[in-house]
Amino acid sequence: MSAVLKADLRARIEAIQKTGVEAKKRALAQRVDIVLNVVNEQLHAAVEEGATSLVLNVDIGADSKASQKVMKAAQTIAPNMAFMGISEEEQGSGGKLMVFALVPEALMESGLKANEWVSATLEVCGGRGGGKPGSAQGQAPQCDDVNAVIAASEKFVSEKTDAVV
Repeated sequence: MSAVLKADLRARIEAIQKTGVEAKKRALAQRVDIVLNVVNEQLHAAVEEGATSLVLNVDIGADSKASQKVMKAAQTIAPNMAFMGISEEEQGSGGKLMVFALVPEALMESGLKANEWVSATLEVCGGRGGGKPGSAQGQAPQCDDVNAVIAASEKFVSEKTDAVV
């Protein structure tokens, strides 16, 4: 095969790959927008109910930029509420799991710390996390039972506070 033909084929392959990557990014951006709307609704409902914590299964994949958007929304809508988001890389896949949490100052004083909350939540599926008492995140390489992770998270937060989950 000639060098010119190889270069032409490589260029075509790169163009196809670039198109695929751009399409995947657009699809993720749309998914994140939908998730942000759902999260906003659930946060507003939890604030109206007077809840002090909320654990949500959010469908943002393992995208850390998207988790930052979700945490910013939670901080804006419910600044006095402890919030945890749990997201699988692919819903129902049993694969990679991402967890992120925010804890306001008042709840930190009562004993709830985001880094401990994330670590305790991820213990269920062998993951690890870290961060600060007010904000933390972590991952697990595999998780077959997201509902068990959510239950562990809710149990931890209820033991640390008198929180309504």
